[in-house]
Amino acid sequence: MPHGSTEMPWLEQIMAASPETLGLVMLEADPHGWRLDRSERLAAVADALGDGAAAAGNLRAQFPGLTPREIAHALGLPIHSTDDDPLVGSLWRFAEYQPRPSRILLYSRGLAPLDRMLVDPLAARLLGPATLQDAFIAHELFHHMEATRSTPPIARRYRPTLFRVGGWHWRTGIAALSEIAAGAFAQSLLGLPCYPRVLDLVARDTVASSAAASRSRDAM
Repeated sequence: MPHGSTEMPWLEQIMAASPETLGLVMLEADPHGWRLDRSERLAAVADALGDGAAAAGNLRAQFPGLTPREIAHALGLPIHSTDDDPLVGSLWRFAEYQPRPSRILLYSRGLAPLDRMLVDPLAARLLGPATLQDAFIAHELFHHMEATRSTPPIARRYRPTLFRVGGWHWRTGIAALSEIAAGAFAQSLLGLPCYPRVLDLVARDTVASSAAASRSRDAM
C-alpha cells in the first residue's frame, strides 16, 4: 500500500531539521561520540558536513552532469547488485562499500521495501528528481573517495581518549563522522531536498513495519 507522510507523524518534524541538528543526533548516538564535549561535537559535525559537501563539489566539477552510477563507472568502481540476505544481526543493509576489491554492493532485497514505499509525493519530497539507488550509490561513493584519498578520514580527525595511564593515551576514531560526511556528500552531489538521515529513518520505519507484517502473516 502506498505510504505518505501522514502515516508517519514524526516525519514532518524530522524533515524540517537541519543537517547540523541531524548530524549532532548521529554523533551523540555513536559509541564514542559522547566522549567529546559539546563544543567539540558541534565542531566535529560542522567539519564532517563541510568535508562531504566539499568532496561532492570537487567530484561534480570533475564529472558534470553524470549520475552517481556513471561517476562510479568513470572512476572504475564496479557496482553490483546482490540477492543476499540484507539482515545481519540487527543490521539491515541497503548498500555498502567494500574496499578490497573496491566495489559498491546494492542489496536488492534490502532496498525493495523502501522502494515500494517511496511513491509520490513522498519520494519527491525526500529525493527530488534523484532515484533511491542514486542516493545510496552517492553515499557509498563518498566512502570510496575517503578510502582512496591521501588525507586522513574524517572519522580519525577527532579521537577521544578511551584510557589514560600516566602520559599514555589510548584513543579511538568516531565512525559516525564518516556517515555524517557521506550524507552531506550525497545531498550536495544530488541536490537532495532533505539531508539523507531522513531517508535512513524512513527506511528503518519501513523495514520495521515490513518485518512486523511478515511476523503477523507467519502467525496466522
